[in-house]
Amino acid sequence: MPLAKKNPKDVLPESFKAQIQGNVKKDEPPVPYYEESASAGEKIQTKGRYADSVNLRLSSGKRNEFKAFFAKCEISMNQGFEAAVEYLIMEANAGRVKVSKCGVTKLVD
Repeated sequence: MPLAKKNPKDVLPESFKAQIQGNVKKDEPPVPYYEESASAGEKIQTKGRYADSVNLRLSSGKRNEFKAFFAKCEISMNQGFEAAVEYLIMEANAGRVKVSKCGVTKLVD
């Protein structure tokens, strides 16, 4: 079996090099996550595709239970979780429930 030897010349044909160069765009630099404000000089956060994301780990049984409940209410899982958390915060701020690492406790009126 012959040994492979390095060829000092370019091994890529010119047509292929031109195709590769055509695929690379250098139109605009990437947009920074923070950009300078022209008026006040303070940093403004720009939003990407998603403003924020949260990963929630659930067992498959709990996930199916939540999904079935929210589907019955005709809302998505995201809408359901957001509404539930907003309601819980509202109840906690009003002093009707207490939230701790042990769970949610209803306070006696």
